[in-house]
Amino acid sequence: MRQRSASVVVAVLLLVGLFWVSAGCGGGGGGGPTAPPPPTQPPTGVTFTADAPASANSVYLAAGSGGSPGRFVLDVEVQNVTDLYGVGFVLEYPAALLKFEKNGTTEGTFLSDNGAFDTDLVAKARTAGEVTVGISRLGLVPGADGSGTLLSLEFTTRANGSDALVFAENDALDSLGEVQEDVTWIGGSATVRVN
Repeated sequence: MRQRSASVVVAVLLLVGLFWVSAGCGGGGGGGPTAPPPPTQPPTGVTFTADAPASANSVYLAAGSGGSPGRFVLDVEVQNVTDLYGVGFVLEYPAALLKFEKNGTTEGTFLSDNGAFDTDLVAKARTAGEVTVGISRLGLVPGADGSGTLLSLEFTTRANGSDALVFAENDALDSLGEVQEDVTWIGGSATVRVN
């Protein structure tokens, strides 16, 4: 019995010793405090935050794909709309942070139904900080139902900061040319980091 107790005591001492060696001897060197790592810089680019989640019967802004360093793509999308023939609006954006690139404007596939319907898209800089946009089906055809991307707008980044992107003077029209008063328009904000 005495040998067994001695064996247990030796085993416990070995385990305690191994624990002490692995926990207490963290490698050689100085013994002084280590300096904290340098702070990491946030990545350059644009972070878009919507004012609210997309809801039924809404036109809303969303971060698009295909942006690159120094460029930001903003999609104009619709959620669960009915008989949407076209939209017109002014997008107000922070001109000190972003510059509108007319040649970067592209049509989405929602109104054209992937090419099944003729459409027309116009996007023009109105003043610094404002873009006038119109997109519509053409001819005597029904409006579109469902959800999808109406168009994408491209901007170049100018300076660090954060500010709002807002719809103004906005209308959504049905196939009879009547304004759809119950459509909700949802903007957002952009945080830009150029360096």
